Parts: sequence; C-alpha cells; structure tokens
Amino acid sequence: MNNEDCIDPRALDRLRDLGGNGFLRQMIGLFLDLARRKIEEARAAERAGNIQDIEKAIHALRSSSGNVGACAMFDLATRIEQLARDRDAGRLPPLLRELEAAFAPVKTRLEKEKDSLQP
Repeated sequence: MNNEDCIDPRALDRLRDLGGNGFLRQMIGLFLDLARRKIEEARAAERAGNIQDIEKAIHALRSSSGNVGACAMFDLATRIEQLARDRDAGRLPPLLRELEAAFAPVKTRLEKEKDSLQP
C-alpha cells in the first residue's frame, strides 16, 4: 500500500464538508495523536497480558480510523477488537504489529494532507 491509497479521500471530503479546512485539520491532528496513543496502549496491554485493555484501546482506534478513512487500520482494528472480545490472545500479537505498520503510511498521508490545508 502506498501513501496515496491508504486513506479513502471520501472520508476526508465528508469531514471537510462538515466544517471546512480548519475542522479537517483539527480532526486529522486529533486522529494522529489518538492513533499513536492507542497503539502504544494496546502494545503495553499486550506486554502485560491484559486483553481487556487491548480491546478498550483498539475500540477507540477503530472508530477514529473509520472517521478519517484509514481503511486498512479500520479493518485490522475490527479484527483485533473481535479477537480481544473473544479472548483469543494468541492471534493478537501479529495483528497488533500489522496495525502499527499500517499506521505509518496513514500518518505520512494525513500529515501531508494537514500541511496542505490553510489554517
């Protein structure tokens, strides 16, 4: 996946339509901060063996990913959340690493989008 196709542009258009470029900039900033924190929380919960905290962290990330159109992140978060809900701990570590890797191009793409918007 390259930086251009990791985000559904229709989601960004919907956010822009809701509140203009300033709102879109704000939403991108909030998402980037939240995604970084929730991925860190999920990884810490994984190291601690706390599946419930993984589920909690990923739930917030899943809905936020959908809002900004980060489709791969949304799909992965949906799978991780369901596995955590089912207490299927063995399948979580590789998916959490995959989610973390999926965030890298999303972060780059959204930072580029945010920088291109007038404040």
